[in-house]
Amino acid sequence: MSGRTNMRARCRREGLLSACQLASAALPAREVKPILRNLKAVAADGRCTLMATDLEVGIRLDVQGLAIEEPGEAILPAARLIAILREAHDEELTIEADQTACIVRGPTLEFEMPGEDPAQFPEWPTFTEEKYHEISAGSLREMIRRTLFAVADETGRYSMTGVLWDLDGETTRLVGSDGYRLALAQGTATSHGGHTTKGQNPVVPTKAMSLLERNLQDDPEETVKICIRPNDVLFRT
Repeated sequence: MSGRTNMRARCRREGLLSACQLASAALPAREVKPILRNLKAVAADGRCTLMATDLEVGIRLDVQGLAIEEPGEAILPAARLIAILREAHDEELTIEADQTACIVRGPTLEFEMPGEDPAQFPEWPTFTEEKYHEISAGSLREMIRRTLFAVADETGRYSMTGVLWDLDGETTRLVGSDGYRLALAQGTATSHGGHTTKGQNPVVPTKAMSLLERNLQDDPEETVKICIRPNDVLFRT
């Protein structure tokens, strides 16, 4: 490893493995750019955030049970890191990374993997919007379950490979269809700042809907913020 460390943190193996597995669901099924096979970690302000994207869907999530020793950014090889975390028996691990290497250390193990420049990882938008809808996480999870099954696996029509969202006032509707069957789910939400999808027909891809569902809990206190913009959709849990 070079003399300059981009990032160093101590973590619980189980917490890091869970975060990596969830983030890796956003990785591309086919190779688009080599850098996208990795996760980007940003350690700052007392927390570490993992990012992954296939350029269509992206995710940011915080790693639980992690202590930052040196803040910074690093590229983590997703598949190799997950394999190491699955097989490791040490529960306390240290991750140290720069542009040349990513090293995972524990009381009984040490693995070194190639590093990459974090600046090469695509930027992904953060949720800073003042106009959005807010809905119970449990309700939204159930609505996704009730519509996603009807969406087509493969078709030439984009509208059939995702879920249509209709947000207006306190009403939220999700619609899924493969051209032969149609599923509709309706729920109650709160509009902030006059957020609405009137005049739009936003279709959220199946992959994004599945990833969102995996992130939601049936906790009645948890809510999801949804912002639908002309060219993208942002969710925050």
